[in-house]
Amino acid sequence: MKSKFFLFGALLLIGATSCNKTKYGNVTFWQQMGSGFGVTVVTIDGVSSNITSEYNGAPACGETGCAVFNQLETGTYDYAATDGTDVWSGTVTVDEGCTTVELY
Repeated sequence: MKSKFFLFGALLLIGATSCNKTKYGNVTFWQQMGSGFGVTVVTIDGVSSNITSEYNGAPACGETGCAVFNQLETGTYDYAATDGTDVWSGTVTVDEGCTTVELY
């Protein structure tokens, strides 16, 4: 009888701890080569990161010179960006893994 209660308690504990795992993802913002934009400041939830390089195609996630946001909880976020002249805004959905967003 004791082993049944122990097994039930163990299963209950495992089930309770596995239900509430927070999931995270990363977002990388970038701009196309020859876009003519200067340093672009991207902001999500009050945190800013800069795009300082241009690319011929979508760069790898977290690439140097991109605006990179790591370990965001999965969900939808509003973003805003500016290079001092042009302004971008929108939403980005963060899934597990990495999402790349081109600003053009």
